Amino acid sequence: MHHVRWTSLSLSLLLVLAVLPAMASQSVTYPAWDALSPAQRDLLIAPLKEHWNSDPTARPRLMQRAQRWQRMTPEERARAHRGFDRWQNMDPGKREAMRALFHAMRDMTPAQRTALQQQWRAMTPAQRQAWVQARTPSGD
Repeated sequence: MHHVRWTSLSLSLLLVLAVLPAMASQSVTYPAWDALSPAQRDLLIAPLKEHWNSDPTARPRLMQRAQRWQRMTPEERARAHRGFDRWQNMDPGKREAMRALFHAMRDMTPAQRTALQQQWRAMTPAQRQAWVQARTPSGD
């Protein structure tokens, strides 16, 4: 449940960040943060506020991610937006596979990651599906 909530929050925040440049290019002019009404501010931060309040254990991670975003260059932020767009357009089966790969690779050394990537590329679609199913917790 925590993973689903974090994924939902992440996707919501990335969606807001992805939409802001598009909105800025339209003829509508949006005010600076200080000029937004309290209702507009609440609308923008509601998902983050809900997550912050509902899961105190996630607060350090949320703060670290916000600080990391601030340190990113425009190119790194653009790359993050492209990754979000890819994720949004990915079919559910491929998302499941990507989650399984991410979790499997999280604690690996660089050499182990390279080996898994090579192994993955050599697999048939059926072998990949079996690999994902073997590493996907039931109920997800």
